[in-house]
Amino acid sequence: MCSACSNRKSGMTLVEVLIAVVLVGVSATIIYNGGFYSYKVMMRGRARLEAQGIASDKLWEIFNMPFNDLPSVSISGSEATHEESIFSTDGLIQWAVMPETNAPLKWIEYWEIRVQVWAPANSVLFSVMNSDGTVAQEFPDPLADYTLLRYRGER
Repeated sequence: MCSACSNRKSGMTLVEVLIAVVLVGVSATIIYNGGFYSYKVMMRGRARLEAQGIASDKLWEIFNMPFNDLPSVSISGSEATHEESIFSTDGLIQWAVMPETNAPLKWIEYWEIRVQVWAPANSVLFSVMNSDGTVAQEFPDPLADYTLLRYRGER
């Protein structure tokens, strides 16, 4: 053997170490973003499920109103979601009760009950945010939209 070969040190060069550090950094970034995206998808699903429950509760609350309390003209309203919900009080519940449109006043056959639940306008789950924290684009559709017809007569 030659003397130069025996004096050679074993180990990694600086370039190999830098490449290894870059690969570890890229891998960590990919894993972090994948985890964040998965969390966002899970929370969107949870929010949609809760919005459907809120809409269903409000829909049945209106549906079970006494018959004498149902309007002969269209009424609508909105209210904040409950504090215990995932939206806190920032979400919005919109509802409307509309009688049959082509019937005379005393012959209304049915009422259309519609309930929508909207996410908060500043929700990072359903809006595209700018880097400074302002909303760039809001989610255009309600998270839950239910419509039910209540007919005259026995329930």
